[in-house]
Amino acid sequence: MVTSDMLRRYSHFSHLSTESLEKLAKIADEQTVAAGQPIFAESDPAEYLYLIVRGEVTLACELGSGEFRIVDTLVDGELVGWASLVEPYRCHTFAKAVKETHFIRLAAPKLREFCESDHAFGQKLLTQVAQMLSSRLKSARVQLAAI
Repeated sequence: MVTSDMLRRYSHFSHLSTESLEKLAKIADEQTVAAGQPIFAESDPAEYLYLIVRGEVTLACELGSGEFRIVDTLVDGELVGWASLVEPYRCHTFAKAVKETHFIRLAAPKLREFCESDHAFGQKLLTQVAQMLSSRLKSARVQLAAI
């Protein structure tokens, strides 16, 4: 069971009031994915925003040749599944657990409702997601330049 205290540990949520954290905790659950197992695939419906509690996740894109290219590796405290916040709510990469990975996952439709009802939180979360995407794009460019 996810608690407000668990969420408060992460910078994405630490600024929220106890009341807001309790609302978020109600739409969250925990999931553990075994090493080597997929989390989601490109074009899957983006149903959750995942927070990595412990573990490691790779993000990969499929090239025209059918080869998969890892574009980023994510670790504890990072968010996975930003597409759950942006229409058309479909995943843009393949995500796989490198080692056993434990997540807190937030149900996307309820999270979007929360962002609508608490504009300050929604603005901060989307700003963090935009910064994260900028960083990941830079990382992907470095990966592609090495080809």
